[in-house]
Amino acid sequence: MKRIITTLTIVTLLTACGSQVSPVSHQEGKEYAVIYGKLLDFSVPKMQLIHNNEVIKDIPVGNDDTFRDTIYTIANDHTYYLSYPMLFPLYIDKGTNIELFIRLEQSKVTISGVHAEQTQYLIEKNHFWQKEIANSDTLFQQEPREFKKNLRTRFDKLKTKLEGYKFEKNFLRNQQNWIEYSYIYALIVYPDRYKFFTNKKVELPEDFYAERDKIDFDNAQEFESNDSYRELVKNKYFEQISDPNDPEQIDKFIKQINALKSENIRAYFAENLAPLIRPGNTKNEEILKFVFQNVKDKKVRRETQGSYDKAMKITKGKPAPIFTNYENAQGGTTSLTDLRGKRLYVGIWATWFYPCKAELLALKDLQEKLKGEDIEFVCISVDSDREVWREMVDEIQLKGVQLIADKASESQFIKECGIVELPTFLIIDEKGNIISLNAPHPSDPNIEKVLDRKK
Repeated sequence: MKRIITTLTIVTLLTACGSQVSPVSHQEGKEYAVIYGKLLDFSVPKMQLIHNNEVIKDIPVGNDDTFRDTIYTIANDHTYYLSYPMLFPLYIDKGTNIELFIRLEQSKVTISGVHAEQTQYLIEKNHFWQKEIANSDTLFQQEPREFKKNLRTRFDKLKTKLEGYKFEKNFLRNQQNWIEYSYIYALIVYPDRYKFFTNKKVELPEDFYAERDKIDFDNAQEFESNDSYRELVKNKYFEQISDPNDPEQIDKFIKQINALKSENIRAYFAENLAPLIRPGNTKNEEILKFVFQNVKDKKVRRETQGSYDKAMKITKGKPAPIFTNYENAQGGTTSLTDLRGKRLYVGIWATWFYPCKAELLALKDLQEKLKGEDIEFVCISVDSDREVWREMVDEIQLKGVQLIADKASESQFIKECGIVELPTFLIIDEKGNIISLNAPHPSDPNIEKVLDRKK
């Protein structure tokens, strides 16, 4: 399934107006939900239903711009998004039956039917988050104590709005918890946002994270039922992996997650660690075991095993994946087989990622130091814009073999090498066999020793 967007960074959603359509029948006792309606001022062939950052299903749109769909499997948090391609929040529970007249200007979307009121509140909540929190530059420039005070005041306003709806107790409690979790999430991102706006590092009071420190990050029920709690848990544990190529970080992460008592949380993190199984990762076996220990889904287990089997075919000493007829900076084409006979130091980079430029500048210095050595320096850009790529090559005056991948990051060579971050550097020997799929960067003081064929 395709990853879409985190709940707390969702695009702006405006408050919907009152209904202008005829009421729909109540679906009490039904084990499914129904959504239907019409697109009024635009057309798309389909929309997507999204939950927990994943596409759940496609919803076809007819030639007359109407749609109708039935949802049988309903998550415990009931919070979904309809992408068309904007994102529109929906409350979906058993018995939900809502009709939507959708316009590109979301303030003119109309809603009616069973659970329309809950959807209305979710729209207002997301509008609040964008206007009062996420896009409030002045809020995040305030000093810590003033920030916390004003942040609490703003969330209290949302709480008052929520309680004014008179929702049933389960939905009310869930949304009250959402407010508290989102308040804590804002505290967590505050230091980085403050530095971004002021260019200064903030000094936090000792009790600044007091609310966060009281949270149980191993609560299976809350992880299942509250999207804001899930974001907090993801943030806490995923921040442990700042470098996916660091085996110590992977070991620490696996140990932490395995210690959790909540099966659903362990399964989530195991499934999301599985993509790190790739050629050159020394922790492939540990990740595979971690997935099989915690994930029951047969499809996920099968795909993970397949990734492992494929990755183990591309290891040190085995033939490197092949690229063919990549465009070079001279206007011709170059294939990997054209470069046989020399040791290759291959950099994968992109113009749009600044750290790549820094390493390319270091690469220029490295080329000068190793001038005369039997080493071919090869740079492969994963840019989609060839003109931008050529401008950068000319600007830096890069030497060696300058290439651009045929399908950007979707190039078969890039995929088969298991490249998940930029820049990445590879070493391939004279016969085309792999020496390293995660070699030191040009700025690493050890790179000269690594490239020395005598070492």
